[in-house]
Amino acid sequence: MRNKFLNLFVEILCSIFLSYLISCNRKFEVPPAYIVPDISANTSIRALKAIHHPGGYEQISDDLIIRGIVIADDKSGNFYKTICIQDSTGGITLKLDAVNLYISYPVGREIFLKCKDLWLSDYGGLIQLCTLDKSVPANPSATGIPAVLLDNYIIKGRLGNPIVPKQVAISEFNDSLQSMLIQIKDSVQFIAADTAKQYADTTAAKNSVSRTVISCAGNKAIVYTSGYANFAGVLTPAGKGLLAAVYYVYKTTPELIIRDTSDARLTAARCGARDIKLVELKNLYKGTDIFPGAYVISGIVISEPSNISPGNIILQDGNSGISLFFGSAAPTNRFVPGDSIRVNITGAMLTSYKGMLQLNLSAASLPAAALATKKNIIPQEITIDQLFKNIALMENTLVRISKVIISTDAGPQFSGNRTLTDATGTSNLYTAGTALFASSLLPVICQNIVGYGNRFNSGQIQIRSLDDLTPASGCILHYPFHALYDFSAVTTSSGTTDPTPVPVSKNINFGAFTANGISANPSAAARFSFTGWPTGATNGSEDFTGNLNTAKYFEVTITPSTGFLLDLSSLSFILQRSATGVRQWAVRSSLDHFTTNLKVSLETANNNILIQSGLLFQITDRTLTGAQSGCTLVFGDAFKQIKNAISFRFYGFNAESGSGTFSLNSVTINGTVN
Repeated sequence: MRNKFLNLFVEILCSIFLSYLISCNRKFEVPPAYIVPDISANTSIRALKAIHHPGGYEQISDDLIIRGIVIADDKSGNFYKTICIQDSTGGITLKLDAVNLYISYPVGREIFLKCKDLWLSDYGGLIQLCTLDKSVPANPSATGIPAVLLDNYIIKGRLGNPIVPKQVAISEFNDSLQSMLIQIKDSVQFIAADTAKQYADTTAAKNSVSRTVISCAGNKAIVYTSGYANFAGVLTPAGKGLLAAVYYVYKTTPELIIRDTSDARLTAARCGARDIKLVELKNLYKGTDIFPGAYVISGIVISEPSNISPGNIILQDGNSGISLFFGSAAPTNRFVPGDSIRVNITGAMLTSYKGMLQLNLSAASLPAAALATKKNIIPQEITIDQLFKNIALMENTLVRISKVIISTDAGPQFSGNRTLTDATGTSNLYTAGTALFASSLLPVICQNIVGYGNRFNSGQIQIRSLDDLTPASGCILHYPFHALYDFSAVTTSSGTTDPTPVPVSKNINFGAFTANGISANPSAAARFSFTGWPTGATNGSEDFTGNLNTAKYFEVTITPSTGFLLDLSSLSFILQRSATGVRQWAVRSSLDHFTTNLKVSLETANNNILIQSGLLFQITDRTLTGAQSGCTLVFGDAFKQIKNAISFRFYGFNAESGSGTFSLNSVTINGTVN
C-alpha cells in the first residue's frame, strides 16, 4: 500500500515537471530584418574634397550626401574621436566629438553622411570633415561633430562590408590617397634601427612615435603610432611582409597609421641583399640623394680611426673608394687600415657630403668584426693635378705622390690644414687634432707621400700615420696664382700710381699699376681711368686716323722670386670709356721690348667689342660708356719659364676727343711659379 501511494506521488510530480517544461518551451524574439535606409549619395568623396582649399575652411551649403565604408575606427586607440571612410573615389577623415565610435561605426559599416552645414578643413595638410569653433573669430578651429548631433548627420547602413586595400608602391604615394586604406605592393620591413622596438611610448608621457619601414627595393616610409594605442608597447616585428595602413599626411611627410598589429604581417625572412662593387654603387648616384636598396659592399679599410671624424670609415674596393658614416656614436674605431669588412647597406642613403660621395648608414649596420686583417692595397702613382682632375673616380682611394713639400706657414705641426705642393699643383693636407701624430713636427725636406684624397668643400689629402711619409729629393715646387687688381682705393686725386694694396702670392712680387704720359689724376674712383689719350676717331664712324703712342700707356710689372720661374697662362680685364673716349686698345709686353701687340680674344661673347686682326680691341660706336667684360689674353710658350721681371703695357688710342677716357678694372693675371 505504501509503495502504491509512493508511485502515485511520483507520477504526479513528473506530470507537473513535464507541464513546466512544455510551458517554458516558448519562442525567443527574432531581431528585425535589416531595412535599407531611404537615402543615397549624390556626390563622391573625391568631389567633396575638391571643394577644399589648403589652409582654409569651407562650409557646405548644398544638400550633399556622400556614402562610404568605415575603414578605420577608434577601437585600438590609434585613432581618437575619428573615423575614416572611403568610397571608390577616395577617402576622408570624419572628426567626431565622441568616444567608443567603433560600437556604432565599426570597420566595415556602410554610412551615409549628410554634409550640409558641416565644414571642410585640413590639419597639417590632411583634409577632414568637421564642425567649426568660431568663438575666437580671428582664429577659428576645427572641432568634432557633437555626439548629440551624430544621428542628424550620419545614417547607418549595412554592416560587414568587405574592404580591399588599394595596392600602392611607396614611390607612388600622393595626396589622392589621403584617409584611404592602402597596402604597400612590395614586401617591407622595419629598418634595423627600428626593429624589435615598441610601436610608441608607454610611459606616462605617451608620446607618439615614428618608425621607418623600408621595401626590399630600398624605398622608405613612416609608420606613425599614438602612445594611447593599445598596442603601443608591442615590439615591431623583425621580418618582412605585407603592411596595410591608413594613408595620412603631415605637412609634406606621408604617414602610415595602422589600425592594430594585424595590419603589419611581417613574418617572412628579411629582404636579402646582393653584393655590389663600389664602382657600381657610385655610378647609381646622379646628383640627388638615393636609397640604393638591398646590397652588400666589401672592401679594405684605408682610414686610421684617430685621423677621421667619429663614426666614419673610408673603404676601398679595387680602384674605387667611398666614405661610410654610421653615426658619430658608432664604434668605428674597432677597424684599422688593412681590415677587410663586409657591410649590408640596405636602407642606407647615398648622398654628397660637402662634395664627397658618402653612404649614411645606421649604427646597426656596422660589422661586428673584420673578416681579415693586414690586407695590402698598392697606392696608385699620381700627381696632385691628376688626382683632383679625376677626383670623382679617385676620391678615397690610396695614392702615392712623389716629391712634395709640406708648408710650415700655418704652423710647425701636422694638426690642422697644411699646404702640400708638388710640381703640378697644391692641395690641403688635413690632419685631425685627435690624430696620433697631430703634434709631430712637419718634415722640412722633400717627401714622398701616401694618402687618400677627397672633397671637403675643396680638395684635401689625409695620411694614416707618419709611415706614409718617406724622404725624397729633387722637389720642383709648383705654386699657382690668381692675382686680381680691383683698384678699389683709386680716387680722383690719387695720382698716377694705383694706391690699392697689390695682390700677394707665394714666391712672386706684384707691382702697382702706373699711368704714363696721360692725365695727372684719375677721372673716376674705384677704377684706373685717365684722359689725354691719342685721338683719331669720330663719333658714328668706323674710320680711324690716329695711331698708338708708345709714350702713353698703363703699366704693371710682376717679378718671380729669386730661384723661381714664372709661367703665365692668361690675363683678363674689364675696359670702359666715356662717350668721347678711346675706341681701340692694345697690350704689349717687355719680352720683346714692347714692340708688337699681343694676340687678344674675348673670353665670353660681347657684341660691343670687336677683335681687329687678332691684335686690337675695338669698341663699336654706340656711345657706349658701360663696363665691357671678357677682354682676354691667353699666353703661349713664350711666357713660360720666365726668371726675370715682366711688364705689360696697355695702350689706348683713337679717342674721339682729348678729354675722352680709357679705364681698366678687375685685371686678373693667372699662372704658376715653379
